[in-house]
Amino acid sequence: MKLQLVIFAIITLFFTACSVKPLEPIKFEEVNKKISFVNHIKPILDKRCVSCHSCYNSPCQLKLSSFEGLQRGASKADIYANRLSASNPTRLFVDAVNEKQWREKGFFSVTDELENSNESIMMQYLNQKMKNPLNIGDYSPETDELSCVKDKDELAEYFDDNPHKGMPYGFPALEKKEYNLLMTWLKQGLPNDNINLIPNNEQSEINKFEDFFNNLDIKHQVSARYIYEHLFLAHISFDDKSENFYELVRSKTPSGKEVEIIATKFPYDEIKEKFYYRFRKIESSIVHKTHMVYKLNDLKLQRYKELFINTKWPIKPHTITYDNNTAANALEVFEQIPANSRYKFLLDDIHYIIMTFIRGPVCKGQIALNVIEDNFWIMFMDPKYDLSVQDKFFLHDNLENLAIPNQFGEDPNISKTFSILDNYKLSRQYQSNKAKVYKRYYPQGLSLDSIWKGNKQENDSILTIYRHFNSASVHKGALGSVPKTLWLIDFPLIERIYYSLVAGFDLFGNTAHQLLVRKHMDRLRIEGESNFLEYLPKNSREEYFNSWYQGWLASYLSVYIPTGANTNISYKTKDYKNEFISKLLEHTNNKKDEINFIEKDYKSTEIKKIYNSKDEIEETLKTLTLPNSSSFIKHFTNSESNLAYLRIKMQNQDDLVYTVVINRWHKNVALLFNEESRLDSSKDTMNFIKGFIGSYPNAFLEVEQKDLNDFFTLIKDYKNTQSDIDKILKYTINRANPNFWQSYDWFNNEFKKQDPLNYGLFDLNRYISKAR
Repeated sequence: MKLQLVIFAIITLFFTACSVKPLEPIKFEEVNKKISFVNHIKPILDKRCVSCHSCYNSPCQLKLSSFEGLQRGASKADIYANRLSASNPTRLFVDAVNEKQWREKGFFSVTDELENSNESIMMQYLNQKMKNPLNIGDYSPETDELSCVKDKDELAEYFDDNPHKGMPYGFPALEKKEYNLLMTWLKQGLPNDNINLIPNNEQSEINKFEDFFNNLDIKHQVSARYIYEHLFLAHISFDDKSENFYELVRSKTPSGKEVEIIATKFPYDEIKEKFYYRFRKIESSIVHKTHMVYKLNDLKLQRYKELFINTKWPIKPHTITYDNNTAANALEVFEQIPANSRYKFLLDDIHYIIMTFIRGPVCKGQIALNVIEDNFWIMFMDPKYDLSVQDKFFLHDNLENLAIPNQFGEDPNISKTFSILDNYKLSRQYQSNKAKVYKRYYPQGLSLDSIWKGNKQENDSILTIYRHFNSASVHKGALGSVPKTLWLIDFPLIERIYYSLVAGFDLFGNTAHQLLVRKHMDRLRIEGESNFLEYLPKNSREEYFNSWYQGWLASYLSVYIPTGANTNISYKTKDYKNEFISKLLEHTNNKKDEINFIEKDYKSTEIKKIYNSKDEIEETLKTLTLPNSSSFIKHFTNSESNLAYLRIKMQNQDDLVYTVVINRWHKNVALLFNEESRLDSSKDTMNFIKGFIGSYPNAFLEVEQKDLNDFFTLIKDYKNTQSDIDKILKYTINRANPNFWQSYDWFNNEFKKQDPLNYGLFDLNRYISKAR
């Protein structure tokens, strides 16, 4: 009997210890007024929720950037998981059009009342934060194992284990007024007063372009398909002063009727029924990480007609196939359109085109982005010199050699994948053929005249790429100092990169598909770098190339194919790359970066006791960009601390804003894994860019003008002691700072003031994780 009592006591104790505390009733002050989603609720969601919940990397795929995203709810599926087979896409506004369809795809509501409760998951999360406002420990929404709770029991268990992980996740709670408004609206059942209105002037422009795209003439049909495949991710603006943006889609319905989008995985997938190109207004809040602006106006329509309709085509216009084996290769599919027209179309908006490579459809992609250096410049072959455009046979004769792996679809098998990866034959053959034809046309080699000078007043002849670990950004002009590498992109290269990384990339594809794209980009990167090397003396090229690919495996995998061609540029020194860059900047009329470009004879300056002007501040910033100038770089170079926004609070209240970018030095970028082993922090540099770059700030820094001596000294002489750590925290707005949201709002508002057309909400998924 005693034994039975002991066993009973142990069992009782076990289940008591493992029991989960039930959810407590929610408390809030109900707002006694009519609540508008547009005027009251959406501004709260935008300011406090969209910063993490706006794309595929949103925790649990919960997108709060639109009413439809909130209504769709959340999912336990991990979009970025490795997979043997492609999964079905879950693109909001595309792959399902109502709540019922989303439930069938596995999404669950976060706003419906829970079982035996009149409260929802979202209400519980918000209430949990109000009860436990402190942020304790580390918070990383993209990498934390969030349970994506879908019912009352899962929610209770989650809160029992994570009492300090209510919403907003890892940031201060909502203000009481915001909380009561949002909770009352949720309690009322989500009344929605959003009306999709299009201004008359924008509708008039839409009508013009829909008439152009849907013209039944064969030239128009083929041109429309080509343009659509390059604009399907664009946020199209018909009015610079308007905050409205549109997307170009394929719809079941003609102009004048409501758009009914036809969902396809790729923009070049066949639609067997009759469809129409239409413009659909973007109802989601604009977030910077997906905001790629493309302007359409009367001048652009005239330009389309000039490039595509009023020019003679080399092949009689005919209907194009949607065959799966060729549809992903635009160089072949659109061969009937003059290559000169296609290339000029891309160059007309080259910043947008390159931006799609960098931002693309993925929201994050460390594996995709570790194929590029942290900072480099891109320049372009002038169409008048590009032989793929000028020689009517060259491009056609090399179409087989210019195939891309995306032609195998989103679900290639493993054996096919490795056979493709091992096949360098086509790439080598193309490079050999290209070298021969360029030698024939340019026996003296290429001159600077063959480098494109850009569009008038656009400063886009050179574009700068900054990589921010698993995101990146592209900028007009030559930012930074002399980069480690440069790319020269010609027409065949730009099209292959675009159809590999953008039009033909499937985020929902299997791992083999994504591996193929990643490894193919290795070859395309080397092609771009090899194109640049053609402008240096031929006896120096291999040495430069080998310096970019250190390590025996990188050297083995990264094959440089010397052309033996001369360069038609005279050099006066042995420092060929630096001399070339000076000539390039002069040729393209690009100014050197005033802060970050370091001349050879530059002498660093001492930190001043008092700073009285912007010029004095920027001279010190310039000194801080020198390699090895600060141990601060060594200790703060990692995946969550390489991009910060710095606000200098001036006494005259005309505050200064800079983006602090840390560029990591890679011994090579040829390998897919173990990136940390290929870094050399002793060569890392820090750049200070005026204004804002990047979409994912890792930190907000705020410094009073009177404290600049202390701040700059700290950066220059940082020792990673506890004392220095405490000092840097003085200037860093930590995620647990009660004033965090005020700082976030200031930086967002300042960005909107500086660049309203390209403005979008910043993303906080990668903000420094530790709450202090």
